[in-house]
Amino acid sequence: MQTYYDLNTAFTEELVNLRSSGLIVRSRGSEQAENLFSSFVLADPTKLQILAPARRFSSEYATIEWLWYLSSNPKVNNIGKYAKIWLNIKDSLGEVESNYGTYIFNHSLNQWAWVIEELTRDKDSRRATIAINEPEHKNRNVKDYPCTHYLHFFIRDDELHMGAYMRSNDAIFGFCNDVYNFCLFQQLMLNELRVYYPNIKLGSYYHSAGSFHVYERHYTMMDKICDNYYVDSLANGYPLTESTTLKPHITWDYIVKNNLSLPFYDMTKEEIKEFYIKAKEQIFDEYP
Repeated sequence: MQTYYDLNTAFTEELVNLRSSGLIVRSRGSEQAENLFSSFVLADPTKLQILAPARRFSSEYATIEWLWYLSSNPKVNNIGKYAKIWLNIKDSLGEVESNYGTYIFNHSLNQWAWVIEELTRDKDSRRATIAINEPEHKNRNVKDYPCTHYLHFFIRDDELHMGAYMRSNDAIFGFCNDVYNFCLFQQLMLNELRVYYPNIKLGSYYHSAGSFHVYERHYTMMDKICDNYYVDSLANGYPLTESTTLKPHITWDYIVKNNLSLPFYDMTKEEIKEFYIKAKEQIFDEYP
C-alpha cells in the first residue's frame, strides 16, 4: 500500500495511477475510468490542502461541509447553497442520506461515544468502528446511497490511526472533500482520547475505495493535472502544504455546548460564510 506524506501528493499521484491503469466502465448512464479496491496511507492527517490549480480546491467549502456533518442535520437547505449536488440528490423532505454526522452522533446508538468508551476500556481494541452505509439505505433515497461504509479507529504504539472504507469514490471532487473531513474526525477523536491517554499522538489515515473513479466530464481536468501539475512537481518537487489542525480542547461536547456546528435554520450564503469564519477561528489551531 502506497504511503503519501500529504493529501496533495496522494491526490495527484493516485490520479496519475488512475489515468494510466484505470479501466473504462459505463455505470448509471455515464463513462468512468476506474480502479478497483484502491488503497493508500496518508502519513500526516493534518496536511489536507489540494494545490493543483486545475482542481480549485476550496478548504472553505470542505470545512463548511464538516460543520454540516457535525450538525447531524440531513436537510440540505444550507449546504445546498454551497454545492448544488446536495440539491440534486435530496428527497421529498429536502433531506439526504449522506450527512455522516447523522450516523456518527445522532443514531439509535451514539457511535462516537461508543468508540470512545471502547477504546478507553480496551486500548488495543479492534472493535472501534462507526457504521455509515446500512441495510435500510438499500430501499430509501435512490439518488443518495451513502458512499462510505465505515470508519475504523485503532490505537497502536500510542498513536491513533483511522481508516475509511468507501464503496465508491469520485477521485476529483468527492475524494478531496471526503479525506479532508475524515481526517478532521480523526483529529477530533484524538482530542477525545487525550483525556484518557495524555501521551497519545496522531497516527496515519488509511483510505480504501471499492471503486476509485473519474467521470468522463472530468477527463480534461485530470489531463491538466497529470500533464502539467504532476510533471512540474516531478521536476521541481511538490510544494509544502500548510497544516489544518484542530485546537486540542475541541471535542464533540465542546462543539455542542458552543454551537459550532452549522445551524438548522435557513441561512443566506453570506450568513453561512460569516458563521464559518467565526467557527474556524474557534476550532482550528492552524488553518491555511
